[in-house]
Amino acid sequence: MEGRDLKDYTAANDPNHMLRRPNGYTSKDAFADSRIPADQLQGSEADAIERGGSIEVFADEDCAKTRMDYIQAIGKGLPAAAEYDFLAGPMPVASSPATLYSAVPR
Repeated sequence: MEGRDLKDYTAANDPNHMLRRPNGYTSKDAFADSRIPADQLQGSEADAIERGGSIEVFADEDCAKTRMDYIQAIGKGLPAAAEYDFLAGPMPVASSPATLYSAVPR
C-alpha cells in the first residue's frame, strides 16, 4: 500500500474514548491510502476510514477479537458504513473498501 500516517490518537482526541482504558486499546492510528482518488474522499473527515483505514492495538488477542466482533455487528446493521475488518494478532485493522480495490491488479 502507498500510504501515510494521518493521525496518532491520544486520550484527548480518541473518538471512541477507549485509549488506555480497561479493555480498551493501548494505541490507535489512522492511515491514508494515496491510491484512492481525491474525488472519492470529498466530505469525509480528515481521519476517516474511507481515506485508508485504522489500526487499534490491544494488550491481547481476546480483547482485540471482542472489539472486532463489536465493530462487525454494527456494520451488519449499517451497510453504508462498509469496511473490511481483520485481526492481526492483538490488532483489529479496519480498511476502506477502496484500499482493497486499489490493491487488486487490473
